[in-house]
Amino acid sequence: MLQYILSESDRYPVAELAQMAIEGGCMWISLHLTGKSDQEIREMLVPDVVDMCREASVFLTIDDRPELARELGLHGVRLSREWFVIHPAATPASMREDMGPEAVIGIEAVDSSAVPAMVPADIDFVTVPASIGDDRLRAFVIAVRDAGIKIPLVAEGDFDLEDIPTIFAMGYNGLAVGKPITDAGDPVTATGSILDIISNAQ
Repeated sequence: MLQYILSESDRYPVAELAQMAIEGGCMWISLHLTGKSDQEIREMLVPDVVDMCREASVFLTIDDRPELARELGLHGVRLSREWFVIHPAATPASMREDMGPEAVIGIEAVDSSAVPAMVPADIDFVTVPASIGDDRLRAFVIAVRDAGIKIPLVAEGDFDLEDIPTIFAMGYNGLAVGKPITDAGDPVTATGSILDIISNAQ
């Protein structure tokens, strides 16, 4: 599974990047629009990106904006560690209650011991940032699976193509990348190449 981390680019508008990723075969776009106001995001997304993803049956989620996700009819949200610092009273369980049973909800984590509390809340996936290092990425998967937890784990970072098979060999279920697609000379081809590598690695 590939999540394309879609953010602003000096080269292409957000809607064009989304279109190219979809043309390359990506079925999940994850919006990372840090620093933008809700109104700026509305102007960037509506109707182009939202309608494009609906027509192509592509999942569209956004970071740290659960209210906006509901308003725009997105598939769901990924909540970062920083979001929970700003919203200390929020819990995965309360977020599920707010978002509803059909919403896709992901949580970022760097400590595998935090994962068991997410399972009763019916969280759909956990992202693990590559910045924690290969040894901790590997240990995270081992600890979660040894605990009998089957929640999908997504490694997030701008991996080199040759590193992708290693991520799946560790036991991750998905990959979230941005720059390898956004900064590619041909984002359509880059998306297809990453998906081919993922397919061969699984």
